[in-house]
Amino acid sequence: MTVNIINSVSNDTNSHIIAPTLLSKTHVVDTEEGETTAREQSESPLPIQNKKRISKSQVRNVDIIKYLMGTIAGKDKISKLLKSLLDIVKKVCLILPQYSQYIDTKRISAISTQLSLFRCIMRFGSTPYSIANLIKRIVSSGNILKSPQVIFSRLLLEDSINVYSTVFDELSLLGKLNIIKNRRFRHVISRNDTWATEVDAIYSLKKACCNYKTTQSSKFDNKAKLMNKIDVARFTLELVSNTPDLFLIKSRRLERLLSLLSSVCSAVSAILNIVRLWIMAKDQLSEKLSKSA
Repeated sequence: MTVNIINSVSNDTNSHIIAPTLLSKTHVVDTEEGETTAREQSESPLPIQNKKRISKSQVRNVDIIKYLMGTIAGKDKISKLLKSLLDIVKKVCLILPQYSQYIDTKRISAISTQLSLFRCIMRFGSTPYSIANLIKRIVSSGNILKSPQVIFSRLLLEDSINVYSTVFDELSLLGKLNIIKNRRFRHVISRNDTWATEVDAIYSLKKACCNYKTTQSSKFDNKAKLMNKIDVARFTLELVSNTPDLFLIKSRRLERLLSLLSSVCSAVSAILNIVRLWIMAKDQLSEKLSKSA
């Protein structure tokens, strides 16, 4: 499943329920409406502050790497890239078996599985918070029977997607750890996990496209435009990488080719995620240096 880390954040000023995030402290990703999705939270190491900074050339690359490795968001995206690259090697060997004699595909598969479990474990634990936030959103929306249009509000839809994705992501982990043993139930979890990932990717892509359209005006700087371009590109790639899992393809060769395409898209998406995190981490480190100067 695409990294899909669901940490719903309520916009209510009176909200007392904050979902645990992958971050070391609370952060804000600036948008026109001042709102963030759970995916944006999980992919932001720390907030970008629009304050005066010292020269970014003083921030060393090794410091940025160390900084990213100290955040769960950074570990998650780097793990995703490594897993995708290993999957590409394994799938190329399946398509071109003449090269498999030079590569231990079983070991590669085992490492890939461990990386997948590592990412799932890092995401585990936010379901109660996501459900609590959804309930709070419903309660704060007033009488749904009198105002049924509330059901179709964007924020309620976003919280519902968060719950759907988080629940089946965590159930999927329990299945992988063999805590859930019933095969039929595990199959249902797997299919819903795939659909949840796809729905989340579609929603995130839609929001990224809206933000991209907004940032084309001259009042936004080049960095904001670049970040939104990255968002549109990576969510498109995630959508493509998830799609083959939805279809039951009978042709083994076609299935392997589509699976390889999925892994390639996932790898490129991970690279774009890391670039995005790198830019944000560099901003944050330059801010820290300016304060200590």
